[in-house]
Amino acid sequence: MATIQYLTRIEFDYGAIKTLASLLSSLGISKPLLVTDPFLSKTAIVADIEQLLKKFNPILFANTPQNPTEEAVEDAVQVYLAEKCDGIIAIGGGSSIDLAKGVALLATHPGPIEQYAVILGGLEKISSKVVPVIAVPTTAGTGSEVGRAALISLRDGRKLGFISPHLIPKIALCDPELTLGLPAGLT
Repeated sequence: MATIQYLTRIEFDYGAIKTLASLLSSLGISKPLLVTDPFLSKTAIVADIEQLLKKFNPILFANTPQNPTEEAVEDAVQVYLAEKCDGIIAIGGGSSIDLAKGVALLATHPGPIEQYAVILGGLEKISSKVVPVIAVPTTAGTGSEVGRAALISLRDGRKLGFISPHLIPKIALCDPELTLGLPAGLT
């Protein structure tokens, strides 16, 4: 397996997903929130990850919209806190990963999320107390798994950027097997 250390730790290899449990342990995560979208939640990818993490009793949040919203972030934060999770695994494309970053932020910082938008001076308000995120991309192209930004649509319709080095996932687990082919209907 290739390990790349740049802005974050990147694990890249076919079958790398099998190391997910040990990566959780290395970050001290004992009860993860799995953040994904409704479509992906019904696939073997998520089922296999849930099986791999059975001993961690992961909690599934599968309501990521096509573009992450303030409401979805707040809903996922409620689940995260109610279930006493201590880390996040984002499974999917940029939307799920950006939503996970929003959850990681609001689970440890007071709301509303708007105050952390970079355009409103939020960069300095985001501390290192952000919840650890492991990003498991199933698409190629957004780079959110190694990026320091998240785009989230607010209730008032504005789509704002949230940027901080603290929002970079702690680990990007890149398994090319998870990106092979497109599901029927998405081609």
